[in-house]
Amino acid sequence: MLYTISTSPYYSDFNSLINLLTEQDEVLLLQDGVLIGHKIALGKKDNHYLIQLKDKGIHVFALQDDVEARGLMPYISSYVRQISYVDFVQLTVKHPQYFAW
Repeated sequence: MLYTISTSPYYSDFNSLINLLTEQDEVLLLQDGVLIGHKIALGKKDNHYLIQLKDKGIHVFALQDDVEARGLMPYISSYVRQISYVDFVQLTVKHPQYFAW
């Protein structure tokens, strides 16, 4: 299943989402959800939200236009694959069911 996250992790029940995810699921970060893909600047380590996704083996994508709109291009973790709208459509074809968070 594809999960789309469009809100900041600070304004959502991220722990509930983590409990729903399985290794077969993929996550797409949209709008303010791209904040989940932010790496911590000094230590270059991923934030604890992203670490939880990595620990579950979840593939994480971020809509590149939303990353750029927020000025986060240099700060997105290498674990997060930035994708275009065309790639977004391909993800929806791959996952006929999705859950918007």
